[in-house]
Amino acid sequence: MIREKKSSNVPASLLKTKQYNGVDVYAQLLADQHEKCYICERKLVTDYEIEHFKSENNFPELVQEWTNLFLSCRYCNQKKLNSFDNNVYPLTANIECEISQRIDFEQNKAAFVTFVDDEQHNNTVRMLNLLYNGKSDTKPRKLKEERFFNEAKQKVISFMRKVNAYLIEPTERNRNIVVDDLSIDKELLGFKYWIVCDYNLSEDFKNNIIWNK
Repeated sequence: MIREKKSSNVPASLLKTKQYNGVDVYAQLLADQHEKCYICERKLVTDYEIEHFKSENNFPELVQEWTNLFLSCRYCNQKKLNSFDNNVYPLTANIECEISQRIDFEQNKAAFVTFVDDEQHNNTVRMLNLLYNGKSDTKPRKLKEERFFNEAKQKVISFMRKVNAYLIEPTERNRNIVVDDLSIDKELLGFKYWIVCDYNLSEDFKNNIIWNK
């Protein structure tokens, strides 16, 4: 997860109808979020849904509130549902800095640690653990959870190889390959941010790891 940015132009259908899922809402969210799920940062092709940051069931008064609407993949939306209404708000928090997002290859799991000890950050960490690691550390992931985690792990490995290539041979070409993978429309930037930090390359790519600020 990373910080998100939303257009200040409220889609017309939110003002003129009682719907929250008009075509113009989808179109604006796709543009604002660079066609990625705001939770897992995977690219959205056809598998996307309107996600209420504060859930419909618990906050019916916010069903059409523009600042409460985001786009997520179906997997994340179904996992979040009504259980994580008090997460870190992605339009105001620098999530990639405040929650470390790594793959623990030894334990074969995703590892999330918050540097802000409050309910919102702790809830967000619990949600991310549910998405990537399943409900319990003592039970294996379900099939969808396993496939979700493995897809993320392979993309993280791919980026690490590009960073390693730059470290071994810091040419302009290899640098540009890393830079391209850090562009705002690319996937898993939250994980990539921490790879850059762990490789002590924050200074090298300081202008490329600032998103939506």
